[in-house]
Amino acid sequence: MISESQTRKDIVKICHRLYEKEFITAYDGNVSAKVGADRIITTPSGICKGFITEDDLIVINSKGEKSTGKLKPSSENKLHTTVYNMRDDVNAVIHAHAPMAIAFSVAGISLTEAVLPEIVFTIGSIPTAPYATPTTDEVPESIKDLIKMHDAIILAKHGTLTVGKTVEEAYFKIEKIEHSAKVIYHARNLGNVSVLNEEQVQKLLEVSDKFSIKRPAVSTKF
Repeated sequence: MISESQTRKDIVKICHRLYEKEFITAYDGNVSAKVGADRIITTPSGICKGFITEDDLIVINSKGEKSTGKLKPSSENKLHTTVYNMRDDVNAVIHAHAPMAIAFSVAGISLTEAVLPEIVFTIGSIPTAPYATPTTDEVPESIKDLIKMHDAIILAKHGTLTVGKTVEEAYFKIEKIEHSAKVIYHARNLGNVSVLNEEQVQKLLEVSDKFSIKRPAVSTKF
């Protein structure tokens, strides 16, 4: 596991990048990383992540209770702790508001189909969780079934949830979601979205195995 000192630096760096890329705006979004059995470093409530510093970060336990830090815990902490409590392999969680991904959910268009090969063999299908009222317990409940198999999820009309072994890994999955959404958006405008067939998908999953990438969950609808 990465040291707490380095983890704080990584969280701040990724928060600034999220803001610069417009994956979050104003006080939106939250980033966390597990640094111990019951110790999670996370961004607090009521602060713009584009200007956050290491001193602004707080520490919570697996129940979402604050251990140290000056600022108030985020109302979305339960979303993060739910993931950590369900997935032993996850050390970082990012909730962002990637605009193109949200737009697809607002339009009622799913990104679960296997379209782009580099998406298939790295993160697999990108499902959309049912709509849940932000800041409430509905949000963590909405992702419980999906997070068991998926590392990248769209929260309907709300944002994205990505996880990884590191904060950077979780961040790059947001870039992949947004890239996939942009390509599919343009393909739809051009007239057609060509979906990979079952044989093509299976070959891509073999690529995952070859490079020791965790085999992703892919839609079985062909």
